[in-house]
Amino acid sequence: MKKMDSMNLVPFIDIVLVLLVIVLTTASFVSTSKLPINIPKVDQNSSRNQEDMKKKQVNITINNDGKYYINDKQVSFDELKASVSSYAKDTPIVLQGDKNSNLDSFVKILDLLQINDLKELYILVEDKDNH
Repeated sequence: MKKMDSMNLVPFIDIVLVLLVIVLTTASFVSTSKLPINIPKVDQNSSRNQEDMKKKQVNITINNDGKYYINDKQVSFDELKASVSSYAKDTPIVLQGDKNSNLDSFVKILDLLQINDLKELYILVEDKDNH
């Protein structure tokens, strides 16, 4: 009978690497809109903690025609006002707009958020270096 001098670690390493790949791919996804908009790009390397955004985040989108969307559902500005006034003060708002959208639409949303005392605002942009 042959004596085993050492344990084969190759299967163990394979399993650990597969688990590592699964964890890294699932942890890197951020919920973004499925609307076809061109997000503006900025030169910034810092970002806020993504765990803060996971607590009931609300996505407000402005497309290039100036139409408003709440979580990918098209709404009028009056419906947007009613929805925003019902949010809790600590609700994270992710504002994303097409780079060709009207500045007036963007300012209206910022004013609406300020009136309703919603201060946790994130503006979705892309890093210039990545594109």
